[in-house]
Amino acid sequence: MSLMQCAAHNEDSAPEALDLKFTPLGTGYLLAEVTRLLRASVDRRMLDLGLTGSMWRVLVYLQREDGRSQADLAKELEVSRASLGQMIDRLEHSGHVQRRAHPDDRRIWRVFLTEKSQEIMPSLGEKAQALHQQTFGRLAKDEHRALVATLMTLRDSLT
Repeated sequence: MSLMQCAAHNEDSAPEALDLKFTPLGTGYLLAEVTRLLRASVDRRMLDLGLTGSMWRVLVYLQREDGRSQADLAKELEVSRASLGQMIDRLEHSGHVQRRAHPDDRRIWRVFLTEKSQEIMPSLGEKAQALHQQTFGRLAKDEHRALVATLMTLRDSLT
């Protein structure tokens, strides 16, 4: 069966009728596709604020614990220090964060939210809630719980 035939077969089939064997358009493909679509949707929603989804994640992590070091943020976000440095540069240039040297170790840069970023946090929360509703709103509560449990099991099997 070609890739296009697999896609057509999978789109037209009820979930219980799907062949769950490994195929190019199987479970892993669907997980990757949903992830790609979620990232693109986050980026579109953040565009009017001049942010990307990756920049939004940095702001959310800083909201939880402001003043974190760049190294800690990079580790937590699972990105390279260089990539995070570029994101922080853009966020700093746009007035969303401020870097400050650590008082005891001038080699360490700590990152802080600015008043500008504090002001947009409610809007970021609303955008995240709207995306959550769009993505998961058609699932019943028990389906959503089962999905979360399954994803956690998959994550745990890979770590």
